[in-house]
Amino acid sequence: MRILLVTVSDLIIPSFQNCLNPEHDYCAIVVDDVETAKKNLVPQGYPAQKIFPFYDLKECIKNFYYDVLLCVTDPRILELPDYCLKYGADINKFVHLNLFALHLNFLVDRALRYYREHSGEFEIFSTGDSRTEVGLDANQFKLKLFNFGRASQDFYYDYRMAKFALTGTGGSGKIKYALIGLSPWSFRYNESKAKASYLRLLQYFIAFGDIRDFWLPADKYGSLFKKEYLNLKLGLENVDVNNIYYEKITGNMDFSKRMEERKLAEAWDDKNYPETREENIKILDDYLTLCEENNVRPIMFFLPYSEG
Repeated sequence: MRILLVTVSDLIIPSFQNCLNPEHDYCAIVVDDVETAKKNLVPQGYPAQKIFPFYDLKECIKNFYYDVLLCVTDPRILELPDYCLKYGADINKFVHLNLFALHLNFLVDRALRYYREHSGEFEIFSTGDSRTEVGLDANQFKLKLFNFGRASQDFYYDYRMAKFALTGTGGSGKIKYALIGLSPWSFRYNESKAKASYLRLLQYFIAFGDIRDFWLPADKYGSLFKKEYLNLKLGLENVDVNNIYYEKITGNMDFSKRMEERKLAEAWDDKNYPETREENIKILDDYLTLCEENNVRPIMFFLPYSEG
């Protein structure tokens, strides 16, 4: 595949060393510091004329043929994907990766492996998005809870988690209840089609070996990465079942953060995706059937929201 890479110069070498597959044809590499990028890349065989500064981003997107525009960011440059799309990048050729903390991409895989090894201990599991992930306190349940809730997780991956919990472990038979977390946008949301959620796709690809409805087929998506990277495993020692992804937020948000979250929530008010809604209704029906077939009682819940 021909790849147009957009990133910052100090992420290039770690990216290629740690996870990106260098064997693709990188038709252009757009960075903030051209001289540093040349210093690092030319000795490794990348032609200097393929390296461009950010101010040429619009022209590179317009003039180069590419199969994938790969935008590699970290928290310093989270606005970079918006610039790529603003300058004409085709959303159906766009892949966004945040390589600030590479281990985060393996947390779902680790959660599944931990559950597999300890499935006989749990009598309840939950699924849902970030509200489920951070809103349930496993320590307050009389029965032992495993929380599969994950930020930005949609119904499809909720169902995949539930199917794994009930059929992917040899059927321990101890699960009695499935808590199905709902949000205002649950039926209108498909993670593989939401630009803001592209960062989450890699963790599900690593965990399940596929991705649903993404424009790039799973085999080609996987080829963007080194096989050694995709096969990495996080250890199962010292796992906190009440914070399975190590990302649970506690305490109060300040006013600006509350308003930011409120703005994100309100953005969904005008969104209407009838096809996605019908798909999610079907997935929920399959989820409930799965519970019935395994003699598990499903409980749908909606966590309360604060004024902010």
